[in-house]
Amino acid sequence: MTTGLRFILLVFALVGFSGTGASLAIARQRQLADGERDLGMVGVSAMLFVFGALCTAVGAGVSGILAFGGVVMWAAYVITADRIGMFKVTAAGVEEHTPAEPRQTT
Repeated sequence: MTTGLRFILLVFALVGFSGTGASLAIARQRQLADGERDLGMVGVSAMLFVFGALCTAVGAGVSGILAFGGVVMWAAYVITADRIGMFKVTAAGVEEHTPAEPRQTT
């Protein structure tokens, strides 16, 4: 298999796993807001996962599903959940810094 074909397969897998993470975040948010599971969104995430898993298995091997797909799904879930307001992602220990007023010397 050529390097170009592997690259294209992993790009397709990236799209599939990213969509899986995003759709899982949306389904979770709808469950929290409405109290009902959105089975359509869960079905979409399952189809995208299968697509990404097949592309990864062909392009990088079965171990790539967890190594590549797990990281991409997690990142897409966190980014989407942050954007739709489920929670906020902030850096630890970062405080707002207000500049001190300049000292006057007399």
